[in-house]
Amino acid sequence: MQGSNKRIDYLDVMRSVLMMLGIVLHTAHLYNPSQVWLIYAPENHPFFNYLIKAIATFRMPAFLVVSGFFCAMFVIRYGNAHFLRSRLKRILLPLLVCAISLNVLQAVLLHHFGWITGDVSSYLLSGGWVQHLWFLLDLFIFVVLLSLAYSMAPLRRLGQRLNTLAVKWLPLPLFITLLPLYGLLLVTLNRLGLPMYHSWLGITDLYEVLSNLPFFVFGLMLYHNPGWLQQFSKLNLVYGMLALLLLYGLNYLVQQGSGLIWQTLTLYTALFIRWICVALCFSLFNLAVTRSHQYWRFLSEASYSVYLFHHVIVIGLGLLLINAGLPPLLGFCLIVGTTLAITLAIHKYLIAPNKILRLLFNGK
Repeated sequence: MQGSNKRIDYLDVMRSVLMMLGIVLHTAHLYNPSQVWLIYAPENHPFFNYLIKAIATFRMPAFLVVSGFFCAMFVIRYGNAHFLRSRLKRILLPLLVCAISLNVLQAVLLHHFGWITGDVSSYLLSGGWVQHLWFLLDLFIFVVLLSLAYSMAPLRRLGQRLNTLAVKWLPLPLFITLLPLYGLLLVTLNRLGLPMYHSWLGITDLYEVLSNLPFFVFGLMLYHNPGWLQQFSKLNLVYGMLALLLLYGLNYLVQQGSGLIWQTLTLYTALFIRWICVALCFSLFNLAVTRSHQYWRFLSEASYSVYLFHHVIVIGLGLLLINAGLPPLLGFCLIVGTTLAITLAIHKYLIAPNKILRLLFNGK
């Protein structure tokens, strides 16, 4: 599809693929040499450490930008009250249902196989019930903040004014180069004594929420500024990759220095890399998704189920294969493929046809 419809198509497909990349990310943790995940195989390879870092650089930031875009579209089209009610059903309900069902089952499995040595209930109450649902918590916080801001006329006008000024006086490339300064501000606030890393009930902290917030807000801005969306989604992939390689090289060089200036440059370049990766992600999907297709629509509809169910399935398959002595790449491909097939089947044959399950796990 062309025009504005094409814009929605590629963003919807991108959101779905980013969610389903959770299968790749969490399976890679099984074979990561650092062995920092819930379970890990004795066979590992450094490739998976690099794969995890690469996916983490762009996946959640890009997802939050797209989420901000669609939230802005929804609240403008349907009003604030309907927006908030629908997001409660779409985000909070599946989060809670998954937490008390799938994530409890996962904790029982981990305890049974000796990966949790303490009491299961204590593990869950200390934050273990969240696991892969953390981003839904952050997203729900952003939805509530957006709803509150939209419901207050002075805040709504202020947001519109700031958006107008940004677009009028800051070309998009310059705006992107300024965004990493926000991350530097958060680090400064932490050094000044603001408890940025204090855990809230073991599930999130202020730094996590505030560091993710600009991606969501940028998505709001893209919806209100179609020209920016077009620019952001049409980055030349060759030039973008060259810029990314240069930034990675610069980031490596500044890491070798010591002192405040070098630390600042290291953080700035690392954050700038994330924004370039998000722009490349937008541009790649804008180029690849040229029209609506039934397969894209199915993946879009199934992606939520895939994400909610994949974590416990990866854990279960990992526990079965962890001592099978499979080469890391073979085990990785086997678990990714099997998990994707199982979760798609769960959505098609269990979630989608059943009104109750569709409400509980998809909020529809």
